[in-house]
Amino acid sequence: MDKRLIFRLLGQLVGAFTAVLFIPLLAALLEDFEHIMLFVWSILCSGTLSFVLLSLGGSRPNQRLRNREALAVVGCGWLLICALGALPYLWGGILDPVTALFESTSGFTTTGVTTARSFEEFPKSILVWRCLTHWCGGIGVIMLFIVIMPQVSGGNAMFNAEMPGGFAERTLPRIRKSAAMICGAYFIMTCIELFLLLLGSMPVYQAINLALATMATGGFSYYHADLISFQSVYVEVVAVVFMLIASMNFSLYYRAFQGDWRFIRDESEYKYYLSVLALASVFLTANLYFSNYNNYSFWQCLRYGIFHAVSIGSTTGFAADDFNSWPSFSRYVLFMLMFIGGCSGSTAGGIKISRMVVLAKAAWAELLRILHPNIVYSIKFGHRIVEPQRVGNITRFFFLYIIVFLVLTLAISLTGMGIMDSMGLIAACLSSVGPAFGIVGPTCTYADLSTYGRVVTIIAMILGRLEIFTLLIIARPSFWSQKKNW
Repeated sequence: MDKRLIFRLLGQLVGAFTAVLFIPLLAALLEDFEHIMLFVWSILCSGTLSFVLLSLGGSRPNQRLRNREALAVVGCGWLLICALGALPYLWGGILDPVTALFESTSGFTTTGVTTARSFEEFPKSILVWRCLTHWCGGIGVIMLFIVIMPQVSGGNAMFNAEMPGGFAERTLPRIRKSAAMICGAYFIMTCIELFLLLLGSMPVYQAINLALATMATGGFSYYHADLISFQSVYVEVVAVVFMLIASMNFSLYYRAFQGDWRFIRDESEYKYYLSVLALASVFLTANLYFSNYNNYSFWQCLRYGIFHAVSIGSTTGFAADDFNSWPSFSRYVLFMLMFIGGCSGSTAGGIKISRMVVLAKAAWAELLRILHPNIVYSIKFGHRIVEPQRVGNITRFFFLYIIVFLVLTLAISLTGMGIMDSMGLIAACLSSVGPAFGIVGPTCTYADLSTYGRVVTIIAMILGRLEIFTLLIIARPSFWSQKKNW
């Protein structure tokens, strides 16, 4: 293992984190000068750590990023950033250490939940910091899927044809070039959404928050502790469109930037994804209308059905209505959408639609083999044949995901929460949705969770965001052994 490379990349990551801290520092200078030292001390701490890590790492150009180093950087980097992100909350004495780590983790994992009952207790600069953790966490997720995860958990490499090769073939300059283009697309689309929201006469701070939270498929609210009260159908439509954009594979936008539009015909994942959301919208609309829920008209049912199907399916977690009081069928549809999630290579969480399709086709293939033992059946995703090894990787990931879900559900139920509420909470945190059902529904926050419950929730958010494999791999002592050949 090249520990010097790991230290250098972690130092660069912490250095980028330090640079981001200057934005809420500027907000403190403009809006609440008395809180400026929260970010000054945070900048000094993270800047010092960055300097130490860079010093340990040294400098060697054109180093190759192998699988082992990549996993170490992703796992340790994510944990490190979540811990450093809690510093502004701690310096101000606003939150205790566990709660501060909860808020930071919720932001960087784009889960978008909070323990605050009201945001009035937070200075404006801290609210700006919350928004930024969300947005930065979103682009971090994209880099995780595009650059790292295709080699680890399977399923994602099928959709990254423009970034081929294993880690032995990927030099850092090439990775930086690909990452820069995708980050540019992420930034441009955020600016476009912000412009469109401002055209809808939305206040500036609210528009900035909504744009950052939507592109990160997060859900943090700058001005509301529970429901998002959209001021017009226009603003709601803009939010739906950009939730869809952010929850689809960003490597497709990379290809479009290069002038290759063949993915519209060739790629299948986004077609499956849109089909699932359309079907869920129909189910929700019909159930709300025919159950005469709240005496809503058909158009109100259609509006809420489409919005919440996209919001939960994209794992953004915005709520325009209290779906916790919806009919059981509608809540079950939303619960299933939490697990499915968005597309691979997006800011969305969940198991991912690509894996679900491959799993369904693998199950069908197994049924055919039972009926016809000598049949030769290839699993295809679009025009590509999925390799048996990759199918095995996806199957193992799904099994591990369900095991983690069951174990964490059991753990959170020890707080006294009902089993259905426990299942909803863990599903929402593993898939980075945020609001769930019961005491953590869309009109509530996570304020009623005990310290133990918040620790379990933090673990669920990080495991889900790192797709379980990464954190479990780096937790193995053998991973760090110099004698092991990786």
